[in-house]
Amino acid sequence: MHARSRHLRRGSAYVAVLGAATLVMVIALAVITAGRVQGRSVNWGRDIIKARTCAHAGLQWGFYQISQDPDWRTNFPNGRWVSSRAVDDGKFHLDVVDPTDGDLADAPEDPVVLTASGYRGQSRQLAQVSLVAEVVPLEALNTCLHAGGQLNVKGGKSITASGAPLSTNADLDNEGTVVGGVEAVSATRMGVITGTVSIPAPPKHMPYDRTFDTYVALATVAFNPGTMWEELLTPDRNPFGGGLNPDGVYYIDTGGGDLHIKRTRIHGTLVVKCPGKTVFIEDRSLLHAFRSDYPVLVVDGNVKIELKSATENLWESFTRNMNPPGSPYEGHSDTDETDVYPSRVQGLVHVRGNLTIKETSRIVGAVICEGKVEIDHDPTITHEPALYENPPMGYTYVKRMKPSAGTWKQVMP
Repeated sequence: MHARSRHLRRGSAYVAVLGAATLVMVIALAVITAGRVQGRSVNWGRDIIKARTCAHAGLQWGFYQISQDPDWRTNFPNGRWVSSRAVDDGKFHLDVVDPTDGDLADAPEDPVVLTASGYRGQSRQLAQVSLVAEVVPLEALNTCLHAGGQLNVKGGKSITASGAPLSTNADLDNEGTVVGGVEAVSATRMGVITGTVSIPAPPKHMPYDRTFDTYVALATVAFNPGTMWEELLTPDRNPFGGGLNPDGVYYIDTGGGDLHIKRTRIHGTLVVKCPGKTVFIEDRSLLHAFRSDYPVLVVDGNVKIELKSATENLWESFTRNMNPPGSPYEGHSDTDETDVYPSRVQGLVHVRGNLTIKETSRIVGAVICEGKVEIDHDPTITHEPALYENPPMGYTYVKRMKPSAGTWKQVMP
């Protein structure tokens, strides 16, 4: 009896020891496993943080390229800009798209969406931001006249610039007198300048190439008369065929010839294509824009303005009724031929070629000439501030692309 009890006690003790050893082993294995899981979790957490950092580095890289390269819309494609670019021991991809029409190059005002994918180990993180254009008026609209090429005032001649300076992105060659201020990149001859002189002045942006085509698309096509003599062209009157345009925008392709405008009233926007040829605005004529948000004259070619504004007006008695019903002048229309109109150009004039201003021509508004400007008599330009305050369509530029408020965000992969 006693021997059996001793055997039972020994067996129980063995089982207890074995159980305790097994428990210790299980606990040890659990601790080891937990340590490994915790280690992997720490590594995964580090990978996520690193991948997220890489994604944000991708956005910053794209934003830097856009801010530094003025031709980024044509130098980069719509879509993938960067693949697997290394950042320390991570990497990123970058995609840039135009959400409006999928074409980066067609319109500088279109927004873009940057999406960067950051990678580290097995972790992938996405970051995204939308950029919108900050659009501002052309500084050229804040001048009486701005030239892309040389600005030359002939000897013994003068030009009066009232309310704003004359300006050029190139050289000032003043052999005569400027009554007013001048801003120029450089100067060959200063002549007499009565106002403030800024030389060298920073160059100003010129209109985008597509601006001319924008107005062609808005225009009613009229046949080329060669000479507009004692004509009236308004939203309600078009003697050149092609129908009427409610905004007074008419397009003439001279077919390789010149166009002469004499003793004519144009109330609207005249768009002329005559590369290498010239539009002459002569004698006594009145050109004034119908819409304040459109220019009065856009010419793909050269222009010579030779109005005798100081001595000659546009008389109906010598021409025709220039304000019949449907084509009022300053709100007034009639059926007689006794009215008198100023001889001038009023509004924004945009010349893609060269410009010559002669006689005592008067311009009220602003002039932008992409080529050379020559002053060969005693004209006057009076600046119209509203052109800069509310620029006509197409006469703005994108100053920069900036993040749209609230669009910096993480995106689910």
